[in-house]
Amino acid sequence: MSDTKSGVQLNPTSASPVLKTKINITLEQTFPYTLSREDFTVNATNISNPTYFRQMNVIGVDEANKVLTVMFGGAWSGLYQMSIRHKSYGLVNTNGLVLTVGANVTSISPTTGSKYGGTLVTITGTNFGSVKTDNPV
Repeated sequence: MSDTKSGVQLNPTSASPVLKTKINITLEQTFPYTLSREDFTVNATNISNPTYFRQMNVIGVDEANKVLTVMFGGAWSGLYQMSIRHKSYGLVNTNGLVLTVGANVTSISPTTGSKYGGTLVTITGTNFGSVKTDNPV
């Protein structure tokens, strides 16, 4: 049995390509070091183009629950493999910790309107911001 420690959960598992998103990464409860923001480096590497990656700032830690909170600042749409390095422990196993980056439209209502304009259109989907100006259409 290996003593390699792992990241076990990512929440949320998807993020907007243009908005900042807080992401919680849960480590194994048996991680051997006290969590300190300054001790970790966290990156997300695009799976289809490994030369493209985004470094994330660790903005908080929860020692009791072994959770790192990082700020993801947006990136090209796609799948990103997470990587975590601790200054003393080294690389943390992050197999299975994949972040999906992209926004998806699930519905548009109404589907018809006046050719002269003036129809209020509602677009529903995932990874949109709560501030209207964050979602240019």
